[in-house]
Amino acid sequence: MDTKQRPQYKENPNPVQAYRLRMHIHDAPGPLKVTVSATQHDVVTPECLPPPNANPGVHLSPIPTNDIPFQLERVSDAEYTGVFYIDGMVDEHYHGRGICRWELIQVQVQLRATGEEQETRFIASLDREQVEQGEGKRTYFWKARYPRVENFDAFPDLGESDVDAIPEGSRAEFFSISMETEELTK
Repeated sequence: MDTKQRPQYKENPNPVQAYRLRMHIHDAPGPLKVTVSATQHDVVTPECLPPPNANPGVHLSPIPTNDIPFQLERVSDAEYTGVFYIDGMVDEHYHGRGICRWELIQVQVQLRATGEEQETRFIASLDREQVEQGEGKRTYFWKARYPRVENFDAFPDLGESDVDAIPEGSRAEFFSISMETEELTK
């Protein structure tokens, strides 16, 4: 039996690569409360992880992932802003097999009508490329899923990012969340 403990992955105590997120809610059917705002960071150098024979059952090592919450401040009923960092994790020799390098995978915001657990989770996100290139993104959500989907607690609604996928005659049945970022440091 392997008694070796897994290392504790470290968040960067002094991140410097800051970005501002601006989020706008358009034509929502009612109030929305931000319940999650976080960045997801994953190890992108799998060769730094223990080899399969060091794992019970000879499974590949799972890719380490870490979510770092950040604060979104309400600017108005429909606008929020907050600062997050893309260098949120410490690159280090965690397993003695080379440096494990972390990268931002996505920035994600989840909203619910009042914040109750059973309500639909409206999930909007930007990937690393969209963040670094300053590309905005608008995600469309069907209003009928607000405040919750009948007989389905905490329905995860990822929305639709291609407005052309929504029939033109049905677009009034949707609200949207737009997100954009700007780099604060060079």
